[in-house]
Amino acid sequence: MKYMHFNSSCSYSALAMLLEDRGIETEDVDIAIEIGLPWIFVEQDGIFLSGPMLQGKKWFDIFLNPKGLCINEEHIDKKSIPTYLQEHGTCMIGVYIQENVGKHAVVFCKYDGLYHFYNPIRDGSDAPTEIAFNEVQLLQSLDDITTVGTIIECRKLKHDKRKILDNSALVLRKLYSEIERFSKSPHSDEEYKEAMDGIFRAILLDGITMLEISGQNDLADSFRKIQRNFLTFMKGDKKGILADVISLDELQELVARYEKLIMEKKECARNQI
Repeated sequence: MKYMHFNSSCSYSALAMLLEDRGIETEDVDIAIEIGLPWIFVEQDGIFLSGPMLQGKKWFDIFLNPKGLCINEEHIDKKSIPTYLQEHGTCMIGVYIQENVGKHAVVFCKYDGLYHFYNPIRDGSDAPTEIAFNEVQLLQSLDDITTVGTIIECRKLKHDKRKILDNSALVLRKLYSEIERFSKSPHSDEEYKEAMDGIFRAILLDGITMLEISGQNDLADSFRKIQRNFLTFMKGDKKGILADVISLDELQELVARYEKLIMEKKECARNQI
C-alpha cells in the first residue's frame, strides 16, 4: 500500500502502487521530484495547471522512460470496464467515490464477485485503504469513457526538460498577469468559483505544495500569507475587489523568485545533457 504525501497526489500514489507490483519501490513524492513537478506550470484550454494536476502519460513517462517503462493508456467505454478488469491485471482508473467531489485515482487489485481497488489515502486517514464495488456501483462511479492506465516495457529514453522549463517560466508570468487582471475588477460568485480552479489554484494551492516538497519552505510560507488573505476574501461576501485584499506587488515579487528557481533548474537540466 502506498500513501498520499501531498495534496491531491492520488494518481501519483497509484503510479507508485503499479510500480510496487513490478517490484520497484518508490513514493509519490519521489516520482514528483524526479519528474521536476515543482518547477512545471502549464496552460491548457485557458486553465492554469501545476503539481498534481499534471497527470497521465505525458508526465508519468518522464519518470518511467529512463527505466525502460511507460504508461499505456486505453480509453474504454465504461460498459466494457467490468469485463476488462476481470480479464486483466493491476491497472489504474479514476472513479467518483463521493458526490460533488472530483475523480479519484484507484488501483484495481482483484475480482471475486466484487471489484476490489487499492484506495490511495493520506497516512493516518480514517478512510479505507481498499474499496470494493459491485458491478452497478462500479459503472455508476465511472466516466462514460474511462481511461485505464497500465505500465508496459518500452525502450529507455531520457527526457530533455529544458523546453518544458522554458515554457513553464512563460506560463508562470502569464499566470501572474491573469491574476493581476482578474484581481482589479469585481466579479460574480460564478466567476470567482471558476477562477479558483482555473487561475489561482496553480500558484496558491498546488504551487505552494510543490515548493514544500522541494524544500523551498521560506518561499512557500510567503505564498501562504497571500493564500490566507485570498481564502478569507473567497469565503466572505466577496464585496470589492481582490486587489484590495491581496498584495499584487508582493505576489509579483514571489512569482519572480519562483521563476528564478525554475531557470536554475533549467540550467541544471542543461548540464545533465
